[in-house]
Amino acid sequence: MSSNYTFKKGDLIGIEERGHVYAYVIVQVIRHNRFFYCYCIETQIFHFLVFDPKFHFLLCPDFNTEIDPDIDVLSMGVEFYEALDRLFGYTDDSDSDE
Repeated sequence: MSSNYTFKKGDLIGIEERGHVYAYVIVQVIRHNRFFYCYCIETQIFHFLVFDPKFHFLLCPDFNTEIDPDIDVLSMGVEFYEALDRLFGYTDDSDSDE
């Protein structure tokens, strides 16, 4: 699961779900093109996002780079994200954390 684009904080992304496109702003990159903490413009709720190029796509780069998360998602710990790496089949340890 990868993308040619490197998603970053402030990017507006689209998520296609059952024929509807939801717009999310990336609030925090947890793992490069793997895990993101996002804000849904439609529902006004924060969500943890596991990247899937079949459903996620860039709408607008640098849409809102000033947006801040409502919690410190990095405080969940490295072990949590390593477990998610294994769960979702990310095995390339050469990717850097952001």
